[in-house]
Amino acid sequence: MANPAAGAVFVGVDVGGTKIGLNGIGEDRRPISPAWIEVPSHSHLGPQDTVKQIVVGVREFIEKSRIPPDRVAGVGIDSPGPADIDGRIQRSANMHPAWEDFHLREEAQRALAASIGRTFPVTYENDCNAAALWESYTGNPAGTEVMALMAPGTGLGGGIVIRGHLLRGARGMGGELGHIEIVHPPFCPGAPAGGCGCGQVHCTEAYASMAALVKLLPAALEQPQWKNHPLSQIQGDDVWRKRAYQVRGLAAKGDELCRAIFDWQSQAIGKLCRQVADTIDPHRIVIGGGFIEGGAALTERIMGIVRETFRKLAFKKHASDVVIETAAAGDQAGCLGAALSAWQSAHSAR
Repeated sequence: MANPAAGAVFVGVDVGGTKIGLNGIGEDRRPISPAWIEVPSHSHLGPQDTVKQIVVGVREFIEKSRIPPDRVAGVGIDSPGPADIDGRIQRSANMHPAWEDFHLREEAQRALAASIGRTFPVTYENDCNAAALWESYTGNPAGTEVMALMAPGTGLGGGIVIRGHLLRGARGMGGELGHIEIVHPPFCPGAPAGGCGCGQVHCTEAYASMAALVKLLPAALEQPQWKNHPLSQIQGDDVWRKRAYQVRGLAAKGDELCRAIFDWQSQAIGKLCRQVADTIDPHRIVIGGGFIEGGAALTERIMGIVRETFRKLAFKKHASDVVIETAAAGDQAGCLGAALSAWQSAHSAR
């Protein structure tokens, strides 16, 4: 554990749909605590309520960690959803309408300064960018690698790190790997051939995400061999989403349909790996997110299919040299990556 009394502290704030996770790093970039603290995000109530919770979380973190307020040299914030490089949230169908065009970084900086009694820099990153930054740092502290992170979950997030620095792009919207298009067949007859929430058809997210499961399950359960599948027994409101959430657990137990769905999604991820390899020529491609949280056996099966698909499609040099592996940084990658972003910002300004 880092000693916060030894120097500057950079606090990382990971804003999610239901909770905010916080940890920090010292000047040596080591985590302040082995565990993060969590507070509710209240994001469903709108952005101002979330900003209030950011303040609550930061104050609780520095108090519990016994960090003098004057040691806080910066705060890094990450959040899901599209946003520009300065933390202005873009329109998303999955968010409260008041979030559109909300200046999250600026509002959080103002609220934190008022609460703590002093001004310090606040940086902003997309949540997958922050996770990618920490994942690359922990795997390559020297900052010499080119790395891409893919995180299939509710959607398919991504991030690209080039020799220790995020590829943010001109507007902060670079690295949206889930919206790279691939050629992939429907899962079964009658299933939709893609269809992404962004409005395009063949984004990888339209195949490898929870959103994709919701769309394909109605057609899958209509197939004769799966008409009496256990998923059909699940009823109630938002039934297809409820059924989709059970697919991973059933796949881990060896269920034929659910395992076939994960195989199909893994092939889509392998195709995306080929696209990414051709674009950035990486040393590593890291797979994270809920996609690999179904236990060791399912994860091994997934990664085997991803690698095999990639090797069949990739150029020979990429097939032999590019390492494809699972994420190792854990749940705190987002908040620690946000803290590292604040650390980098402070050091680049010197």
